[in-house]
Amino acid sequence: MSVDREAVKAAPKDERKLRSDTITTGRFATLLLVAVSVLVSLVLLELACRVLLSGPGSLTHWPNLARERMGTGPDVARIRCQYAFDAEIGWTSPPGCVSRTYNVDADGFRRTSPKSALAEPPVLVTGSSFAKGDEVKDDETWPADLQSLTGRKVVNAGVSGYAFDQSALSTERLVPKVKPLFVVMSFTPGDIRRSELKVAWSREKPHFTETGGKLALHNVPVPGQPNAPVPLPEPARWLGRFALADLIVQRLGLQRGWYFDEVRGAPAGSGEAIVCLLMPRLAALGVPVVVMAQYSREYWTQSAARRDADRRSVDKVMGCASGAGLIPFDLARPMQSVVDAKGVDALYRSDHHSAEGNRIVAGLVLQELERLKLISKTDAR
Repeated sequence: MSVDREAVKAAPKDERKLRSDTITTGRFATLLLVAVSVLVSLVLLELACRVLLSGPGSLTHWPNLARERMGTGPDVARIRCQYAFDAEIGWTSPPGCVSRTYNVDADGFRRTSPKSALAEPPVLVTGSSFAKGDEVKDDETWPADLQSLTGRKVVNAGVSGYAFDQSALSTERLVPKVKPLFVVMSFTPGDIRRSELKVAWSREKPHFTETGGKLALHNVPVPGQPNAPVPLPEPARWLGRFALADLIVQRLGLQRGWYFDEVRGAPAGSGEAIVCLLMPRLAALGVPVVVMAQYSREYWTQSAARRDADRRSVDKVMGCASGAGLIPFDLARPMQSVVDAKGVDALYRSDHHSAEGNRIVAGLVLQELERLKLISKTDAR
C-alpha cells in the first residue's frame, strides 16, 4: 500500500492550525464575555445610582449632569437659577427665578420658608455653596434653619462656586443694601485656593494679586456677557450624562479638568496672603462679621497630610481675621465630634451637607452667636 507522504507532512500543520484557531476563538469568546459582563455591570450600577440619588424619574431624564453643575446648557430656566453673569463679581444668583432645584427671591437671595413677624434687622449670610446650601431644598439650608431657631430674618446670599475674594466683594456690596445686624461669611479651604484664580469653574472672575503687602484688583469688569455658553472639557461632554461617572468624580475629587477648567491669576500659594489682606476691608464695613470655616465631605475622607494642609491654611486665615477685629469661628472642632458619632454619610450628600448636617451646623452657629452675645437666648425660639 502506498503512502501519501505529503498528506502525512501536512497533517500535523493542519492540526496545529486547528488548535491555534480553537485557542484564538476561545480567547476571543472569553474577552467578549468579560466585556459584556463589564458593560452589563456598568449599566446596572448606573441605573441603581440614578434611582438611589435622584429617584425613579431619573431613569427617563438623562441631562448632562456636568452642564447642570456648571450652569450651562439647554435647561435655561433651571440654569438661570444657578448662575447669572455679573461684571463685578463674575456671577450671581439671578433674581426672581423659580426652579426645581432651588428658588431665588426678587433681590437675588435664596428663598426661605415664608414666616410672619420675623425680627429685623436681618442676619446676612454670604459665601459659596456651603452658605447657599447646595444639594438640599430651600428650607433645609443652615441659614433657613438658623432663621427658624432665632425668629430673626436671615438673608441667604450664598452663591455656588465663589472663591473667598468673590465672597468678600459680594459682602462689601450687600452690607449697605441689606443693613444687617451682623454678617456670617462662610468659606471652605478650597475657597482660599480659588482666590488665586482668574478663571474658576470655567468662568471668568475678578482676582487680586499681592505686592508689598498691598492688593491690586484685576479682571474687572469681568469679561463675558449674560447667557454666554460656558465650555466644558471633553470628558464632561462625553460622560457628563452618567450619574455613576458624576458620583465617582465627586467622591474622588477629580472635578478639575473633568467638568471645568481653571486659569491662574496669582502665584500658587498666594491665596492665604490675598485673603488675609481682605480682612481689613471686611472690618471696615461697620457691622460685626463672623468669618466661619466650613468643610466638605472630602475634608473628612482625604489623607491626613492633605487635611493637615487645609488646617494650616484655615488657621492662618482665622488668625488674620482675629487680627483685623473680625470674629473667627472654625467648625472643624465641633463638627469632628459629630462626625465621629454619626458618621460622614449622615451629615453629607455627595459633597455638601445633608438636611441633617445643615440642622447641626445651624445649631452650632446659634450656640456661637449666643456666646458672642450677637443673639440673646431670649430671642432664640
